[in-house]
Amino acid sequence: MRIIINGDDFGFSEGQNLGIIKAHKQGILTSTTAMAGGPALTHGMALAKECPHLGIGVHLTLDALRPLSPVEQIPSLVDEHGRFIKFPMDAPLPVQPEEVYLEWTAQIEKIRSYGIEPTHLDGHHHMHLHPDVLKVTTVLAKEYNLPIRLVPSYISDDDLNFIHKEQIQTFYGLTDFYKETVSEEYFLRFRENHEPLETEILEIMCHPAYLDDVILENSSYQIHRVKELSILVNPSVRKSVEEQHLTLGSVKDFFPVLR
Repeated sequence: MRIIINGDDFGFSEGQNLGIIKAHKQGILTSTTAMAGGPALTHGMALAKECPHLGIGVHLTLDALRPLSPVEQIPSLVDEHGRFIKFPMDAPLPVQPEEVYLEWTAQIEKIRSYGIEPTHLDGHHHMHLHPDVLKVTTVLAKEYNLPIRLVPSYISDDDLNFIHKEQIQTFYGLTDFYKETVSEEYFLRFRENHEPLETEILEIMCHPAYLDDVILENSSYQIHRVKELSILVNPSVRKSVEEQHLTLGSVKDFFPVLR
């Protein structure tokens, strides 16, 4: 089994950055996705320089933080305070696709400005898979030759067929290491519980972190981030992964170089 263990929200806070870096250096985390608008992005990128084997992708945002583009260029995306509107994933998005393209291009280029060539694309709250902006995601995936996180439960069969028709490279994003399922048992029985997905490139998305004021004040997902970190650095978890013959890597380890 080929497994990517990805820490979302890199750049969101210093506590988030430190947790992801520790989970990579001392644990089994292989990859992360950075929030280009994150207030601690520069802090995170400085830490990442010490981690040459850490894959870094772009965590595209459309419903959190502030945009990078001038607000007058993306009026359908922002509120009166210049922040992203918190759109629900399960409702139509009243946005202009060309504005989403402009903003997401800016986010990708922001990550590249640190000397990083991103490994892949995903989205905060999986907004990159929303049917109203999915075409924007595929255009960017093609332009930058980047695989995307695919979460089958979030898309329709028609959208899935569209992704395949566009020949976008994808990997299977797992959402089952979250809240109540955050435990050592998740990894100890991983192969057994995911055997039907043996042929897929799987990604376990996680959020290992140290709690800080930014997380406490801006996220409802708090103590579980700390629990995730303790599990990912647990030697018994690493041993179990090895005994199950799970092959860990980042996106760039499992996809051909297209550049």
